Amino acid sequence: MARYWFGDQTADVVVAAGEQVEVASLIGRYAILAPSTSLHVFDYETGDRVLDLLDAAAQPVTSVVTGDDGRIPRFRGPDGAERLLIGQDPATLPEDVDPAGYRWTIVTTSYPDIVDGLRARIAALEADSGGEYVSSAHPLLWAAPGEIDSQISAHVVANLDGRDQTVAHVRASAILGETASMDVTVYIVDMITGGRTPTEVLTLTTADPALTVTPTWGVPDGAGLTVGVEVDGDAQDLTVQVMVK
Repeated sequence: MARYWFGDQTADVVVAAGEQVEVASLIGRYAILAPSTSLHVFDYETGDRVLDLLDAAAQPVTSVVTGDDGRIPRFRGPDGAERLLIGQDPATLPEDVDPAGYRWTIVTTSYPDIVDGLRARIAALEADSGGEYVSSAHPLLWAAPGEIDSQISAHVVANLDGRDQTVAHVRASAILGETASMDVTVYIVDMITGGRTPTEVLTLTTADPALTVTPTWGVPDGAGLTVGVEVDGDAQDLTVQVMVK
């Protein structure tokens, strides 16, 4: 996994309380940007100290030291860490305080790169799936158990995705008699007129009772799919599977 960058942002400074000051009716303290301050880094979830750090020159370090202006320098955290806790060395704190109260969240500055990577992965998934709504192919299934006669199925599956679908694979299988053959045709159906357009024909024989093809056509938005068979001889137990995405 990647080691992400932290530090060197506008808010990444260590501020210490200075001398007391009175302004009008307010009493407060000067804020001092604390230079050369050693900071420990902790796991965000467990609170355990993290020693696996790299400085800006990719050298291993176990703590982070602020610059002359109190700024936390750039450093890299452990693999995959996107947020950490950073704070004062517990040994420098009074004994009666909880060290956890002196740790603050620091978030990686590599988020633009992380987001770009996610966008690239999403784009690759969408390109592979044929559209932004479906990430993998899903099956449309027609099954006819028992003896098969020549027919066109009355069952039409409509494309309701709001976009054209890509057909990834078509598979047909049946049990055929010794000299039988079968033409399995996949039709695109006009859902308004009911008209059918043959788009793929798979010819099953005794020697090849199961076939799978990779089409170059798709199902238009709003259209449907159905199947038909022309049988020559004895045939039974037909299954047709159309994988769309």
